[in-house]
Amino acid sequence: MYFESPLWLVIIPVALLYVWWMARKSYAHLSPWARVAGGVVRGVIIVLLAAALSQPVLRWRAEEGHLVLVIDVSQSVTAENIHAAIEDADRIASGALERGDTSRVSLILFGEHAELIHSEAQTWTQLDEASRELAAHHKTLEVLRHQRSGLMTEQDALRAAELDEKITTIERFRERIVGDRTNLERALRLAMNCGSTRRERTVVFFTDGNENQGDWSRVIDPDSATVHFVGLDKAGPPEVAIAELAAPSTVRVHQGFSATIRITSTVDTTANLRVYKDGYLVLTDTVQIPAGKSAISLDDLAFEDKGFHTLEVVLDPKNDTKLANNTVRTIVSVPGKARVLYIDGEEDQTPYLKTALELEGIDTDIRPAAGVPHELADLLGYDALILSDVPAELLSRRQMEMIRSYVRDFGGGFVMLGGDESFGLGGYYDTPIEEILPVRMPIQKDLLRPSLAIFLVIDKSGSMAGVKIQLAKRAAIATAEAINPRDQIGVIGFDSEARLVLELTPAADLGTISSKIGQMDAGGGTFLHPALENAHQRLLESNARRKHVIVLSDGQTTGFGYEQLAQSMAADLITVSTIGIGQGADMALMEAIAASGGGRSYFTNDFFSIPQIFTREALRAANQMLVERLVEPVVLEDDPALAGIDAIDLPLLTGYVATTPKSAATIAIVSDSGDPLLARWRYGLGRTVAFTSDTKPRWAEDWIDWMDFAKFWGQLVRSITGSDLSQRITVLCSHRIDDDGVVLIADVQDENGQFVSDLPVTLTTFREGGARVPVEVFGKGPGLYESKPIQIEYGKGQQFSWTLGEANPTSGADVRAVPYAFITPYSPEFRTLGMNEDAIADAVSLSHGTRFAVGGAEPAIIMGASRLWIVLWPYLLVASLLLIPVDIFIRRIG
Repeated sequence: MYFESPLWLVIIPVALLYVWWMARKSYAHLSPWARVAGGVVRGVIIVLLAAALSQPVLRWRAEEGHLVLVIDVSQSVTAENIHAAIEDADRIASGALERGDTSRVSLILFGEHAELIHSEAQTWTQLDEASRELAAHHKTLEVLRHQRSGLMTEQDALRAAELDEKITTIERFRERIVGDRTNLERALRLAMNCGSTRRERTVVFFTDGNENQGDWSRVIDPDSATVHFVGLDKAGPPEVAIAELAAPSTVRVHQGFSATIRITSTVDTTANLRVYKDGYLVLTDTVQIPAGKSAISLDDLAFEDKGFHTLEVVLDPKNDTKLANNTVRTIVSVPGKARVLYIDGEEDQTPYLKTALELEGIDTDIRPAAGVPHELADLLGYDALILSDVPAELLSRRQMEMIRSYVRDFGGGFVMLGGDESFGLGGYYDTPIEEILPVRMPIQKDLLRPSLAIFLVIDKSGSMAGVKIQLAKRAAIATAEAINPRDQIGVIGFDSEARLVLELTPAADLGTISSKIGQMDAGGGTFLHPALENAHQRLLESNARRKHVIVLSDGQTTGFGYEQLAQSMAADLITVSTIGIGQGADMALMEAIAASGGGRSYFTNDFFSIPQIFTREALRAANQMLVERLVEPVVLEDDPALAGIDAIDLPLLTGYVATTPKSAATIAIVSDSGDPLLARWRYGLGRTVAFTSDTKPRWAEDWIDWMDFAKFWGQLVRSITGSDLSQRITVLCSHRIDDDGVVLIADVQDENGQFVSDLPVTLTTFREGGARVPVEVFGKGPGLYESKPIQIEYGKGQQFSWTLGEANPTSGADVRAVPYAFITPYSPEFRTLGMNEDAIADAVSLSHGTRFAVGGAEPAIIMGASRLWIVLWPYLLVASLLLIPVDIFIRRIG
């Protein structure tokens, strides 16, 4: 027995002396026996109350014991230490059962989560093979994968299947239990609640103490169980880790800054150091790495452009084991003045607009048609994106969705300029780019124009099976949607034979077209000639004013005479274009057919671009979108681009691409035929503009010579890149890592440094593939906002958008999107090397247990120190209260 508050026992002698004095002085009227009895009862009450206040705890040996073994199998624990822990656990468990110190043994394995592997086993010799493989998952997976790689023949199929099943089981265990963190709290909580409460519970914890999630001190309760700790301190292989790359989160353009690399190593070694800025190597060096903790300073760093920039450090040590902790990246935000990315298919024609914008103080970067960014972080470095004469097939679906997200979610500006490869002529019909623009690609007027009959000749051989034939069918239906309802479309499928899938049918009959095309399946060889001849004959019977054939194939066709057939079709005023997909396509033949047939030839490895190529080619064949003549611009509405400009007599244009305005768009300038020349609208948080003419001598020679050319374009670009709110507030973004994930923080202040708390604030995160996920935000104080925890994605740049205010469809001056991004290079499991002695020492102190080294824990010592505990003060308090009525009764009768 021991007392948790023993100082209360000091009052007992004083209290007993007081009771004796009261018995002599105050109880004189009582009879002698009542005086003695009352004094004794009151003395006992005082002793019981003092004893209760001192909180006595009784400890004794239970008849049955329960030994709970808890083994840390997180990624920070080396394979050598896990093996040593298993050996120790076997020895302790079997020894305790043999001595009779315990009647039950349980086993828990844990990493980020904990799982009870064996519950209250009554016999134990050693851990079973399946559990050993789970515990030693590092080594087990390495061995199993090596064995599996050598099984390649049919005779090995059964053994290979067995190994595959084992590998899957261990990989699922790693995902379910090991995870990317070490949570000792979860493991200890499970151990403290494991098994019957009637048995004496002894917990033996095998761990390196490197907890990076949870707090085990909240769970340790010496009254519930005795907890001992075995420190996994067995020396492992040499290891070097970059613990941190410390760099400022924000710097100005051209501002010099320093970064610090903090390194942890178990050995003295040398290493090759490489530093990259935005993927470009800027520094190489050989450095000496001492054992323990060290730091390397990187000085004289700077970024030349605004936007999000990546700083990456790679360390290649001579003596090392794990590669995952040798590379770290961080993102640095660089604010600056307005910056525009201008991408043009005719790069030699870009100086006209670039010079105009730079005269207006807008930095302009030029890229060719293939220079559309692939990563959102690259695009976020610009306030606006201008596309001119960039065909849709040069952009992947992912790039188009990224541009949509840039505008909608991050408030970026977007401008499309007219040209042969823009709008519908560029194949942008029914794409995410058309979605964000204020105009549509098909022209819904001019029903009296020359009609079109188009045949799609589609390869449906066996090699087209799967996604290719499905995209080809989708492209055929999209073509019918894009052309005028009075136009006609037909489809011929070919493998080793030609088959008419759809007769020439008015495009308005989409139900019939979709039904017929949907029945087309892939299978067979490849023979194009009969299908092309069939399309030729059927188009000869059509009275359409324009006739066109589009051929799609992914392989090598048999037969000959294709160029002669295409020339014959061209002589009959039937043009032929070709599309080759994949590396197997006979592009030499495809190009020859298109050249002979007066059409165009396309090649793509991106199967998802097929619908854009089909619709682009169909709209070109219809010849309805390209307008080339003298055009007089007519101003319909005031526009920010025309502020301070005499808009009554705008210069003439000599061409544009015809489009149809969307209902919510603002049409500022139209042609003398009523077609949009300048249209704008708000899309999500951003603004987009369609200028359907160009900024080159072909159509805008008079505009280039116009004295207000630079002013017009400077004002137009600024009108889609900023807002009044952007100038009035400052948003300081940061993040921290908690037990449950990453918490995003926004500190909002006005131009006077005062906190801003009256704006609606929302947060959006973006998953792989561009999916938007709203994140709950809480106000934590004046101008301070925090998100709920978000799951960490190690090694990937995580991108977010804070939105302040509410989007106004007309002005947009009361909304601001603030992008934020960061990288968590790898799990904290790889950051700490060796054992955390301080954490284990604290845990031992809290648990009143014992700390052992690996191999030093003896069953007799562990079980001998274990007892069951019972708290006595409630019983003493009740007993003292029950004696009060006895004292009252004695005084009444005495």
